Amino acid sequence: MSSGRKVRKNKRNKGPSRRHTRDEEHLSGSETRYWLIKSEPHSRIDGRTGRDLKFSLEDLSLVDSEPWDGVRNHEAKRNMLDMSPGDVCLFYHSNCPTPGIVGLAEVVCYAHPDESQFDRASPYFASKSTRSNPHWWCVDVKFKRRFRAKVTLRSLKADKNLQHMVLVRRSRLSVTPVTSSEYSYIIELEKSLPDTDDIDCQPRLNVSKTHEV
Repeated sequence: MSSGRKVRKNKRNKGPSRRHTRDEEHLSGSETRYWLIKSEPHSRIDGRTGRDLKFSLEDLSLVDSEPWDGVRNHEAKRNMLDMSPGDVCLFYHSNCPTPGIVGLAEVVCYAHPDESQFDRASPYFASKSTRSNPHWWCVDVKFKRRFRAKVTLRSLKADKNLQHMVLVRRSRLSVTPVTSSEYSYIIELEKSLPDTDDIDCQPRLNVSKTHEV
């Protein structure tokens, strides 16, 4: 899971250099790609380090940007290596009573080495990684908006129009691609839901343009 991070207020992204990202046609910024990223909205304490693995959509709203660290699956890592600034991520709450998509985030930089792999005090320390040969990479993301209501995994699985979505077919993968048609369809689904102030026991985020796509 891409959680277990401390919320750092007013943290500024320093724009690390890219590596192994998409081809030059996409690097031009002419095309937005869509993704889904997962995180845990409720507290779960790591047994080795004592750190809380919680990181909700509301937590993301409290920082300027956040490295999406802690991903320890090679396919999910490759997906992040293919991301570019401006790409949009569906923000998904996992490991909770009702998993589902609760908002949007935006990629703000190209992939860079995940610092948690070098930190012995981190739940995601990777003993075989070195500065000269890092095994794990991440992007930085920023809060974009909260959904008016959660689009649940159950509803996504039941929708015949989304039967080929990677999330539906491989629900355990933490970072997945989303097609433009799937993204547009999910946005329309969200617009059809009744507005609610309760997403995983969090109050409505105090931000403007709550329903901006």
